[in-house]
Amino acid sequence: MMFNYLSSSKKIIEILIIGLPIALIFSNILAEVIIILLIGFYFFNRNYKGIIFDINNSIIIILLIFWIYLIINYLINYNNDPSLIRTLSFIRFPLFILSISFFINYKEINLDKVFKFWFLILLIVCLDLFFQYFNHVNLIGNEAVLQGAIYRLGGFMGDELKISNLVFHFGTLVFVYFFSDILINNNKKNIFYILYLILIIASIYITAERSNFITAMVFFAVLNFFLLLKNRRVFVLLITFFSAIIILLSVNNKHLIDRMIFDNIFKEVKKLHYNPDKSYLNKDSVYFAHYSAAYQLFQKNKFFGVGLKNYRKFCNNSEFNKNIHPSHHGRKCATHPHNFYFEFLSEIGFLGFFLIMSFFIYSFYTFLKYKNNFLVLSSVILIVNFIPFLPRGSFFTNWNAIILWTVFAFIFSRCIKLGKL
Repeated sequence: MMFNYLSSSKKIIEILIIGLPIALIFSNILAEVIIILLIGFYFFNRNYKGIIFDINNSIIIILLIFWIYLIINYLINYNNDPSLIRTLSFIRFPLFILSISFFINYKEINLDKVFKFWFLILLIVCLDLFFQYFNHVNLIGNEAVLQGAIYRLGGFMGDELKISNLVFHFGTLVFVYFFSDILINNNKKNIFYILYLILIIASIYITAERSNFITAMVFFAVLNFFLLLKNRRVFVLLITFFSAIIILLSVNNKHLIDRMIFDNIFKEVKKLHYNPDKSYLNKDSVYFAHYSAAYQLFQKNKFFGVGLKNYRKFCNNSEFNKNIHPSHHGRKCATHPHNFYFEFLSEIGFLGFFLIMSFFIYSFYTFLKYKNNFLVLSSVILIVNFIPFLPRGSFFTNWNAIILWTVFAFIFSRCIKLGKL
């Protein structure tokens, strides 16, 4: 009876993990249910064969300390009415990391099966985006969103123009899982996985989502540097195929290449130039308007910020306008500052910023120092999220957080498997 239960629970766990990207595409609530169910299976199975997979790990301990800080921060900012749900529910992420690691290393779920299914899911998502790119409507009837001369693509997510974030994180994680083990060999599978990666990046390119395209290109650049050291033949193939695809996609769409490449090189980079006559964040950009408002909120509440999910409540302050470009005075507010650093500083203050950045710096240092192909390349997937001044979704929003912590959980799991943690 026990064997049957353990065998059936293993299959259910695999199905839940396989279904996570699908849930993220179609239902936030379903994705949260999957997270809760996986944590539940973790607690039910953790004493199997006498194994107790506890929290005695420095990375998990630091993350739990950060969660405790969020609770303290909530109490300090109580009069500002911060989000209690967002504060308390953060605990699910360290538990989710422990759950995934336990399932991989002790439950021995079939990772090949999980990643093969994710490969197929991402392949369908990418092909659907290409269908929408050429037809301005996707396979289930969602229309592309026309903004000026550019069609923005949401694919299966309709007018929620954020699917490129999911494609980047899950797509590159799948690529790294299969590719890292054959990286140093002149294996015929190299070409197959190179084409898959190019499809991932090209799909992000045609969505017209600049931030995720920049992160994808930084990952691409790091990978190429890696290949120069490990396998130059694969490097040449990757550069050749990628260049050909981008040129083909751009031949009949001048507006897309202007937005995704030339604007990024000439207009966006130019905004980073320092002007001694005004505040550095006073730039002609709606995102810099958010950054400036967030930073000024931080200056007023340096140690503890204004509380989780409270940027939106305090950003509409006319005092902030002096350090915001005049054309964006009325656009300085949003649901979040669109940048991890400014979100941390404005909502949880310097102490929270210090704790969460210490967590990531320590984690990345731990992952990278062992020079394992999978650990190095998969860490880059997360590191690029912290490129300064690059617009991002909210760090604490359920959808973004589940994606980020899923990638983190698989990296952490590999470290546990290698006996490095």
